[in-house]
Formats: sequence, structure tokens, C-alpha cells
Amino acid sequence: MKKGLSIILFLFSLISFFSCEREFDFRGGSDGLYFSRDTVTFDTIFTSIGSTTKNFKIYNPYNEDLTISNISLAGGEESNFRININGYSDHNIDEVALRARDSLYIFVDVTVDPSDENEPFIVDDSIRIVTSQKIQYVKLIAYGQNIEVFTQKWLGTQHLTKDKPYLIYDFVVVDSAETVTIDPGAKLYFYKDASLLVLGTLNVEGTKEEPVLFSGHRLEEWYSDVPGQWGYIHLLPGSGQSSFNNAIIRNGLMGILVDSVGESESPVEIHNTKIEHISTFGLLAESSVINMSNSVIGNCGNSSVALTVGGEYEFSHCTFATTDYPYGRNGKCVFLNNYYKDDNGNVQIIPLKKANFNNCIIYGSDSVELGTDFEYTEEEIPEADVKYKFDHTLLKLNASYDISNKNFFDNIITDKEPNFVDAKTYNYQLDTLSPAKDFGREAIAKQFPLDLLNMSRLEDGGPDLGAYERQERKEE
Repeated sequence: MKKGLSIILFLFSLISFFSCEREFDFRGGSDGLYFSRDTVTFDTIFTSIGSTTKNFKIYNPYNEDLTISNISLAGGEESNFRININGYSDHNIDEVALRARDSLYIFVDVTVDPSDENEPFIVDDSIRIVTSQKIQYVKLIAYGQNIEVFTQKWLGTQHLTKDKPYLIYDFVVVDSAETVTIDPGAKLYFYKDASLLVLGTLNVEGTKEEPVLFSGHRLEEWYSDVPGQWGYIHLLPGSGQSSFNNAIIRNGLMGILVDSVGESESPVEIHNTKIEHISTFGLLAESSVINMSNSVIGNCGNSSVALTVGGEYEFSHCTFATTDYPYGRNGKCVFLNNYYKDDNGNVQIIPLKKANFNNCIIYGSDSVELGTDFEYTEEEIPEADVKYKFDHTLLKLNASYDISNKNFFDNIITDKEPNFVDAKTYNYQLDTLSPAKDFGREAIAKQFPLDLLNMSRLEDGGPDLGAYERQERKEE
């Protein structure tokens, strides 16, 4: 008797279980389905390089469970796009269940085939969603760009042009005794950890209208301010008189590393250049000679400028600023050093012959944005080993920092914010109430009469500090 009762209860449970299963017989009404977006757009995609994955949602607006008859790419198997639904990847999927008032994700990515075009081109398709009473579409649009790929490439004397972007894997080397010129508007994109190494001479010849770009290879907006996507530009010992004019260098592990390069007659020249969103140092120099003007180095995880193991440096009308680095910051905005320790642990002093900062802004989130680490051959004559000067400069220091020595500090602002237009969006132009307005030394401004945006520094009450001249709107 007990055995028979158990069998009856088991059968009853089984019947109850199957009676609770959803049938999904409903196939949709005349209103169709709702979508979180009607178009999925991809930023410029390099040919043969896959995109990031994007997504959208399909919503069931009805109070009944339904079955979507078909979800497919209109381009079929030949489409550049790929879709994934509930973990299932195919260009054509039938009978997709969707519960009442619920939603599901459609994931999309794309790979663009090469073409003969130099200019960006459009690749498009659509996703077709079929229910019993309606066929609906979500558009897919990607902008393709043909590229020239360098993999462990050694370059002889040549021009890199703006015709097509360059994608660098691993590294590219400017060979010794060779000169590579990068023309206005050229774009160099770097894969993860890839770097540009210079044994010869590198001349970057951008213009205000067509700057030269060095950046990571991910072009989606999300990556625009993410540091550490590639390596750095390394001017190696013995390389020639390299120069950078109207360059944008961003998203690297470092910006420019200058290692024992330049002489007083042939310094490295960096002008009208922006170095931003860097994991460590924007400009790291060792025993080198550099002139820099009208330039911005910002949003760096360590120092914007680190001048180590001596050298000679001249900075005029530059803005060095890191106010809100979200990945953990380690270092002062400007760091100066004049020695190293050899393999035996002995201190080897290399004099810092000159480090001048004229009409500059040096600002950041720390209370003191100047770091120094010096050794002296003779304590009584420190100037033999260290010479630096901040002249007509806004330099963030706290009240206890000694700025009484005029050989080091002359006409500086230490206790005021520069009042950038919007440092959170990396706009380091000056607000109308900035204390840096009209504070610059005119003799320096006359050497650099136009700012980073080609605005005159000599047409109002005085030159402003930093790379940008504030232009007040005149009353009509």
C-alpha cells in the first residue's frame, strides 16, 4: 500500500512539474519588440584587426512569454560583423525564447577587410529580428581604415606620411645614421607594449592644423584617456638631433625617454607638443640636453618631467599638470637629480648644468610638486653640481618650502591654483580669473610670441604663464 502511494505521489509531482513549464507559444504582436538602440556604431576599425564588443538589448514588451522566430545578420555568412545571443554565436539563429517583460543581450563585433582606399570607409549591415507579425532591424555601422603594419621594423632614411595610419607591433627602430621624418597629419598607432626606438634621427614635423599623433591602437572613445596602452618613444644614446613639433603623444607607459642625447650645439627640440595620459613619466631625461616650449604634459602617474643624472634643460611657456590621476600617482610633477650609483654602490655625480623653467605652470594634486635629489662634490660650492631656476612660474609648493634663494626661485606663485578651464577634461587653458594671467616675463614671451593655439602673447596686458594665452572676448 505504501509503495503504491509513493508511485502516485511521484507521478503527481512529475505532472505538476511539466504543467509549470512555459510553452512560449506566443509569437509577438503587431507592435513588435523594443530595442535599447536602433543603431550600433563602431569607431574607426583598422583592417584585419577586430573591434571591441558592443551590445544592445531586445525587450519583450508583452505580458506573455514569446518566441522570436529568427535573429540573423542580413549580410549572412559574408558579413564583416558577428553576433552572439545567450552565448550562442552564429549569423542565423532560430527560435529564441524571451520571457514576459524580460530582455536579452545581443553582442556584436566586427573585423574589416582591407581595401585599396587610403581614406576611412564605411562598412555596414543590419540585424534582422523576425516575429510572427513584424520584421525589425537594428543597423550596424563601422568605419574602416586601411593601415601599414610595422612588425620589428628597421627604418632607413624616409618620410612617414599621412596617406595611411601606421600600426606598430613589437617595435620600430630608426637605424643609426638614418633620418626618419614624420610628415604633418601622420598617425602612428602602437599595439600593447610596442615602442619607437631611435638610434638615428627622428624629426616630427606636424602643424597646428595637422599634428602628428602617437597613440594606442584602440580608437574607441573609452580608451581615449587610458594610460599604459603601449610603450614609449626612446631616443637612445648616440642618436642624432631629434625634434618634435606639433606632436600629440598619449596613452603610453611613458611619453619620451631621452637617454644621454644632445649637446649644447644640438639639443633635442620639443615644441608645441602635448604628452598626456601616461602611466609613469611624460618626459624622462638622463644626462641629456633638451629645449622645450609651448607644450603640455599632463595626467601622468609619476612625474610630468623627470630630469635625472644631470644635463642641460630649458623649458619656456610649458604647462605640467596632474590634478586627478585615477590609477594611483607616485611622484612629483617635476623631479630633478644629478647623480647615479655605479655597480659598486658608489655615487657618480653628473652636474645638472642648467634646468630653467620660464613662464611655466607646474601644478598637481600634491601639496608640493617639486622633487629634488642631489649630491655635491663639495658642500661649500653646490652650484658647481646643481643649477636650476624657476623664473616667473606658478609652482605648487606649501608654505614651509624655502624659496628665499633667488638663484633658484624668482617671481614665482606658490600658493594659488592656476584656475584651468576644466582640468577634469584635461583642458589646461586658463580661466579669466587665473593668477597666471599677465604674470609672465615679456622677454621670454617675445621669443615665443604665439601660444600652443597660435594665439598672440603680446597683445594684452602681459604674457600669461603656461602653454596657453588667455584671450578675453572684446566688447563690441
